[in-house]
Amino acid sequence: MNFLIHILNVLGIDEEIIEILSTEEITFEKLPKIKLFDNFLDFQVLTKSGKIMIFEFKKGPLRKSDLKQAYEYFDRIHCKKKSDVKLIIIVLSKKGKIKAYTHFDVTYHPQIIKTKTINKQKDLSIIRDKLSNNKKLTVLECSLLIALPLFELKESETEITEEICTYIRDKKHCIPYDILDEIVVAMYLNIVEYVDDDKQDELMEMIDMVETYEGLISQIKNEGRNEGRNEGRNEGRNEGRNEGIIEGKQEVINDLLENFPIDVVAVLLSKKKSEIEEILQK
Repeated sequence: MNFLIHILNVLGIDEEIIEILSTEEITFEKLPKIKLFDNFLDFQVLTKSGKIMIFEFKKGPLRKSDLKQAYEYFDRIHCKKKSDVKLIIIVLSKKGKIKAYTHFDVTYHPQIIKTKTINKQKDLSIIRDKLSNNKKLTVLECSLLIALPLFELKESETEITEEICTYIRDKKHCIPYDILDEIVVAMYLNIVEYVDDDKQDELMEMIDMVETYEGLISQIKNEGRNEGRNEGRNEGRNEGRNEGIIEGKQEVINDLLENFPIDVVAVLLSKKKSEIEEILQK
């Protein structure tokens, strides 16, 4: 949510996000290891003004096939929701000339932003100064902090990712406590995307990722169990309780699958991949 709010500020769009809506993933290519922007990921949100905004992220220049799929997704949402829908495509590249998609005799111009054409060196300097003086970062500064590898900087994506990890380790007191876990989650994705495999574990340990996720997973598990018990009591029979617990487990898994491939989810929950798939099918 904070990251998308920052993107709106970058674009100069005066909209207030009130809810992240359920969405789907548009995948252009299947790879053995899922990374942050190897696929075309989308976020769908509802704004206070009643608009539905779709954010599409693409690594590398846009292709005609990319724009075609993005348009078709936009069209499906527009027809389904019968609402004012706005599509914003965020490209992590300076390259590419495709700006519109023509369908029959209609040409559609989505809003396209190339993050690597936006220089954030000045913003990074402000954040560095605040942290060096042990001043609290604002929520938006924190959202920018984890988004910095997307923008143009004199530092490489790897260098800035490593620098942010040191801030999480050494300057926790400067980060609002209630969003620290969110930052760790986001930095997991940055580490996997921008850091060589042989150094990833070191950075994961630096930001206490395992401890953070164990706490989050435990919390989600407990919430799922409690929901299952409550549903069972309300129904007044064991069947209702069991169904509630299964629904709680499904919710746990679905939450994790939003950020991790199923193989990683299985490891985090100490289960086999087949067990995860079985729970999801119930």
